[in-house]
Amino acid sequence: MKSWSEKKKELKSIDPMRMNELESVAQLVNAIHQRRIELGWTQQKLADKVGLYQESIARIENGGSVPRLDTVLKLAFALGMKISLHGMERLQV
Repeated sequence: MKSWSEKKKELKSIDPMRMNELESVAQLVNAIHQRRIELGWTQQKLADKVGLYQESIARIENGGSVPRLDTVLKLAFALGMKISLHGMERLQV
């Protein structure tokens, strides 16, 4: 799995607001990936729980696709996670 910092280097020409969005999604996906590993679940088991293909989980985890918010929520909920929002000191736009 590529790290977000590796993926970010490939995306230097992206608008800063879009970059913030991608960073947020990457953080969520990373947390979901870590939780899946902690639980000892395979990508196939997670895919079965949420109605996706294992290949889709692999693409999401390796940064090959950016999941929609509803997909992120399905993955998180299946793993017993909740997502919360926090204020930021300064929005980087």
